[in-house]
Amino acid sequence: MTEYRIPEAEVIEQATDARRFNEVMGKGPVQAEYRRMARDVAARLPDGGKILDVGTGTGFVTIEIANLLRGKAQVIGLDLSQAMLSLAAENAAARGVSEFVSWRVGDAKNMPFEAGEFDFVVSSGSLHHWDEPRRVFDEIARVLKPGGGCLVRDSKRLLKRRERLFAWLIGLSIPADFRKHYWGSIHSSYTPDELRQLLQTSRLQGWRIAEDVMDIFVAKEHCHV
Repeated sequence: MTEYRIPEAEVIEQATDARRFNEVMGKGPVQAEYRRMARDVAARLPDGGKILDVGTGTGFVTIEIANLLRGKAQVIGLDLSQAMLSLAAENAAARGVSEFVSWRVGDAKNMPFEAGEFDFVVSSGSLHHWDEPRRVFDEIARVLKPGGGCLVRDSKRLLKRRERLFAWLIGLSIPADFRKHYWGSIHSSYTPDELRQLLQTSRLQGWRIAEDVMDIFVAKEHCHV
């Protein structure tokens, strides 16, 4: 596996590609990770708060959060791809949470929101697609309220032997036509050190980085003020 980052395309624009993504990512162990993230976010949000999911894709994390909160907070999913958001709306309807979520087409580098609009920003599996991640973190800092929190989860570029072996074993269970996307995501992801360097020059303050075998996390705790 390469030691160097290989950027991956930023957006899935074709409806057929979006539907295949939705089909593969909508089942299996990854759904447990979406639910875990949703619980973490919901536990940190005051009633009446406002949450933004950046790079929501087909809406999995947004929908899980909305399902937990059931109207106690506003939940918005932002993505560049209308094809992905169309499927997100379908997924929300299937889960019975359409009334609790809204969807916006927009660029994470220039979010269509006011400064200080959100109590919490979340993102899952999107970071490695951002062509200018520092600008996105700057935008996250801008749209967060003072004391607001964020949780960004993404795949990690794997440099250790045991991590690579683990990824290879997982890859065997992924449909053959989707493995290119799987490995592309890993190759285009950041290491903890690379991400730390990005964040140190961004406007986002109070962050910390954590990692497990396959994933990397940026967390900024929500403070009740």
